[in-house]
Amino acid sequence: MSFVGCASLTSNANGRAQVKNICSHTINATVSVDWSWDPACKSIGAGKSATFTWDSTKGRAEYAYEC
Repeated sequence: MSFVGCASLTSNANGRAQVKNICSHTINATVSVDWSWDPACKSIGAGKSATFTWDSTKGRAEYAYEC
């Protein structure tokens, strides 16, 4: 798993990734996508997950991060 801060990348495929908030407070997070704009930040509650999507031809996410 690759993460920065409370944002943990829990699943990762071309054009789709899931990020879990591993902390006990709400965060804003997204994923870093090489060769493309990163998806918009989303609010993720404590212990919850959010799914991010982008053009699948741009590949997979490199890591999750707080923003």
